Amino acid sequence: MLSEKDYGKGQAVEILRFNMKSDMVERFITFDHDIWTVELAKVDGFISKEIWVNKEKPGEVTTVIYWNSLEQWKAIDHDLLVEVDKKFTALVGGEGSFTIEALHVGNDYYRVRETIKV
Repeated sequence: MLSEKDYGKGQAVEILRFNMKSDMVERFITFDHDIWTVELAKVDGFISKEIWVNKEKPGEVTTVIYWNSLEQWKAIDHDLLVEVDKKFTALVGGEGSFTIEALHVGNDYYRVRETIKV
């Protein structure tokens, strides 16, 4: 049996891909939750966050963050983002310890339907 969830106009989706040495992945995931996810969860419009690892490319981590609307996501205080990023980067390994690619830049992704096997 399948369960369907329709999101109407859609939830804005932020997709970030990170690359790092493979031995940093667990540390990255831990601090991503403790620093980024905890802070983002306080922001109006945050819904949820997923973390994906690529078994074919050790050291590649992708985060997928769902927002109620593009407007709420883009309204996040820039100073907060800078502060959280500095703290996170220092704990993970410092400048240059990972690279980031924002897959959503230039593309507006929206989750419009979800199908779950029940």
